[in-house]
Amino acid sequence: MAFKHPLILFFLLLVGGCAQVGTISGGAKDETPPRIKKSTLQNGSVNFKDKNIELTFDEFVQLNKPTENIFLVPQDAKVEAKLSKKTLILSFSNELQTNTTYTLYLNAAVKDVSEGNDSLMQFTFSTGSKIDSLVLHAFVSDAFSNQIQNKVVVGLFDSLKAEKPKYFCQSDNSGLAKLTSLKAGNYYCKAFTDKNNDLIIQKDEAQDILFNPISVDTNSKDTLKFRISTPRFLDKIKNTQILAPGIIATHIPNSKTFEKVKINGIQSTDYFYPKKDSLVLAIGQITENTIQVELDNDTLLLNYAQKEKIKPLKAKYVELENGASSLIKLRFTDFVSTVSANGISILNMKDSTNVPFEVLAPFFVEVHIQLLDNRSKDLRISLKDSCIQFKSKRFNTKEQLAVNLKDIKELGSLDVKLSSSINNGILQLLQKGKVIDEKSIKDGVSSVPFKNLLPGEYSFRLIIDSNLDGSWTPINPETQSVAEEALYFSTPVKVRANWEVETTLKLNK
Repeated sequence: MAFKHPLILFFLLLVGGCAQVGTISGGAKDETPPRIKKSTLQNGSVNFKDKNIELTFDEFVQLNKPTENIFLVPQDAKVEAKLSKKTLILSFSNELQTNTTYTLYLNAAVKDVSEGNDSLMQFTFSTGSKIDSLVLHAFVSDAFSNQIQNKVVVGLFDSLKAEKPKYFCQSDNSGLAKLTSLKAGNYYCKAFTDKNNDLIIQKDEAQDILFNPISVDTNSKDTLKFRISTPRFLDKIKNTQILAPGIIATHIPNSKTFEKVKINGIQSTDYFYPKKDSLVLAIGQITENTIQVELDNDTLLLNYAQKEKIKPLKAKYVELENGASSLIKLRFTDFVSTVSANGISILNMKDSTNVPFEVLAPFFVEVHIQLLDNRSKDLRISLKDSCIQFKSKRFNTKEQLAVNLKDIKELGSLDVKLSSSINNGILQLLQKGKVIDEKSIKDGVSSVPFKNLLPGEYSFRLIIDSNLDGSWTPINPETQSVAEEALYFSTPVKVRANWEVETTLKLNK
């Protein structure tokens, strides 16, 4: 399989010896790629002055996207390729820089005619009297999750405003990147996902930038750390979908609110923000097959199929992620308008007695029921036909739901002691990667309680909320602000029923 972009194999960079040839792929028959029989350029050559390079192979070959797969680092010139029988003739679009070390790459650019076998070849040479041999190592991870990131371009730039890197490579499956054959000097370092393969950082690409220059010399032994993130101010409205029959849900830029919310040209007030990065709005009584949603200057078009319009409205019991509560939440895929309490009954399954309750005011897409006797834990909730009306003028269908509430004795609690080094931030309680609860930390707080937790193992994430906006903030290139740190405490804490556990956090970066 030939790779579509020359960066894909950059983490395989090797220096020294003769031209490197490694098999990428091959069929079941002939798996041997074309081999160089004669070359006017030797790996490690110095004082290179030639205008052309000729590579003669041991068999007839064909070119595979030479403009993409044959390239020079640094990219001071484009490489033009011409094939004559078994000989590949390479020429440079303009003069190479003096006293500069280059590496020429042929990444699956040459294939044999019969089986299509290809290979990665590279030559390192210098236009001066010596080969630059400095090396720089980097490690790339996600700024929020701390997960290793591969196929991320790591580049050295002549200036902070320079668009394209002078030297670059790509992180491997271990998140490691190795830039080789570097010339001593001061550089700016950037890492980015390069989704469109143009070697230019786009505003919507995950990235990290070292805003101060670094010196590359013989003392450069430390591994540079890059924590990539996508700038928030460029986060877009995305993942918009109809949750049939009556609501639309969409991802929005974090903490964004809209002044204009219209559905099919009509201003809507039936919407809310369940999270800082999401919006839910009611479809209402629309019968058209297309729904146009306007959110300020953005317009979204959605297909509203007939099967979605007639989908029955059934309740979903919302289990509390933590806490013993006498509040029952029923969620629907439409905005609740009115509720008839006479159409609802709750049965104690242990003694078949009716449980008293009251229905609270509707909460957007939820019906909240407050139990007046919380001694009952095993319940059956019955909803009669049409006891709940929605903004679309539809009604619920008849159904029964089994509910099991937790007793306070079935739950545990955590008292988290904080070291003096933790001054502010957001402490999140995690279970299997999911946020169960979070607490804001301010100066002077020495402990944080988490009450009424289901038994099990929990871990923690601490967001260093440097700008005090109550959420994690990614990189902002315009203000030269790096992504806020998200620190993980990997050692789990076990919570037991009817126990209070104390733990002290130790930072593991």
